[in-house]
Amino acid sequence: MRLTLEYKITPDVVPKNYGRGFISLIKKTIERTDPLLFNDYYNQHKLKPFTFGTYFPQLQGNENDKLKVGEVVKLNFSTSSLQLATNIYNGFLKVKEHTWQYNGSSINFRPIRAFLLTNKRIDKEEIVVRTLSPLLVNYLGDSNKFLLPGEDGFLEGLEFAVRECAKEFLSDYSDFHFEFEIKAWKRRVLYHYKKMPSTTGVFAIKSKPEILQMIYDIGLGVHRSQGFGMLEVVR
Repeated sequence: MRLTLEYKITPDVVPKNYGRGFISLIKKTIERTDPLLFNDYYNQHKLKPFTFGTYFPQLQGNENDKLKVGEVVKLNFSTSSLQLATNIYNGFLKVKEHTWQYNGSSINFRPIRAFLLTNKRIDKEEIVVRTLSPLLVNYLGDSNKFLLPGEDGFLEGLEFAVRECAKEFLSDYSDFHFEFEIKAWKRRVLYHYKKMPSTTGVFAIKSKPEILQMIYDIGLGVHRSQGFGMLEVVR
């Protein structure tokens, strides 16, 4: 399921690591509506069946190492869980204001409106996708090392992340093929908890329809629940 949650934010200038503010916002909506689920996700550190991306329709550019984003942000949220989607929507209604504190400053979020988007059902074994939020891929055995296309271990790390999600969310799905083809891509340096090299672009993915559906619903790569790896199907 996919939702777009629209917020008014103040001030209209945010730090480059603004993604942490949206993680804080999502955590608050889950905690407010389902404390047990919040505990599972954030105290038991389970894999989470969701991803998200942000869009600033009034973005104007950089200002003193910060971003001038305007007053409105759209938070695009995707999950394979009806329960979680319901919690996020109800949390949007219940949390009338949320403030994220950082380095002596803060960002304030006030809900404006929410939209339920049409859910895409995938019934074929190949899709072409583009990123709605950057893709992060770990080097196997080193969660602090991130890889770009063409670097040794990129495809192996990507496939490992997919198989770990399949084990968690699709029961016993260890036996499936997975192919990933890069159509176009760009390097993007992110400012999250530290600088991270990430990938945006267009990719072709081949696998079982159930695997492709999972990737579409919960995202691709690592740190999906921190605002990475959200995709849309273009073909």
